[in-house]
Amino acid sequence: MNRKKVHYLIDWCVIITFLAVIWACWINHDMWNKVTYVAPVYIFLALGVLFLNHVSIIDCFKSKDIEFFLICGGMILGCINAVLIKSGIGTLFTLADFLLILYLANKIQFDKIQLGAIGVSCLLIWCYWLFIDKSVYKDTVYNPNGVSLVIFSTFCVFLCYFVFLISSYAQISKWLYHLVILGLLYLSAKRVLSLHCRGVLAAIASWAIAYYLLPKKKFTAPVILAVSLIIPILYVWMWKSGAADGIVIYGKRLASGRDIIWYEFSKVFIRHPITGIGSDFERMLPGLYLKEVHHALLDLLFVHGIPVFLVILYLFYKRICDIITTSYSSVMAVCLASLYGMLASGTFENHYIVAPYNILLLTLFLISNTFTQHPSSAKEAAI
Repeated sequence: MNRKKVHYLIDWCVIITFLAVIWACWINHDMWNKVTYVAPVYIFLALGVLFLNHVSIIDCFKSKDIEFFLICGGMILGCINAVLIKSGIGTLFTLADFLLILYLANKIQFDKIQLGAIGVSCLLIWCYWLFIDKSVYKDTVYNPNGVSLVIFSTFCVFLCYFVFLISSYAQISKWLYHLVILGLLYLSAKRVLSLHCRGVLAAIASWAIAYYLLPKKKFTAPVILAVSLIIPILYVWMWKSGAADGIVIYGKRLASGRDIIWYEFSKVFIRHPITGIGSDFERMLPGLYLKEVHHALLDLLFVHGIPVFLVILYLFYKRICDIITTSYSSVMAVCLASLYGMLASGTFENHYIVAPYNILLLTLFLISNTFTQHPSSAKEAAI
């Protein structure tokens, strides 16, 4: 068995691990209860194998790879902070997973079949929650917000893969892209609307704006990241000033308690800006009823501190720019819109930093990177 075939088979083992986690978490609630809390460990091991399969540590040192040293520094700082603040070990896997994803995102290309295994799985899960399981809102053990995130996340991935797959067929009119996208976007929005999930509806709107209206320029990356971080500040100000009093959307007040959560977390974080507050929320925020940040980037900031957060923010910015700086194509446009949509949904939920959503974030990057390396046909790996 030659070396290329071995590498190819190892990639398949990683993909199978990813798919096992995705299917276990998003179809059966009992499995979700058993898998979701240990998924970051399995994903960390899979990402570690992927790293060793595609990256030479010796070459990283020889080439003085800044990003390699940044992720190592981020992980080491995260471990030190966890010890100092007495944080749980589980949160370190979430941090390590996200750092590895941001590092590997522009270094790996999967072939059409490998990406298709994830893309088709996302399509099937999307269809399941749209057309098969209708007993979701009010009379189910699944959280309708969680189901909405699954619908939107799987929509993003299978649509990006669909556009990637047909991009080599020049005879297909661009109008087909727009018609298919509008139809899928409408079906997703209609289902999320039935679940009364306002955050994901905002994410779908953000997706549409990013795809149809937003310039595909590098300056949008820091703007979108900044908006995601500023919105909690705005919500807290509106709550404290009384500006949000009386504003009710779908039977819930504007921020649904997130303003209170963000305010309480920030009060404690101000006392631990370097180490963060760790993951022992019971000890650090005993009076807070809902002990979850409900914001992906703020979760990383509050839990791990400013130095680690700056490393993440820099790498995230670089990966977004990798997509933008490729030559304009339908693949680039849908990948960027999907990424910005996930950032929007991550403004109201932890979302893309946690398993198994982080797998889909990585897939978006890999679709873009594979297309960039092989824009004409995204050639399959030789075996």
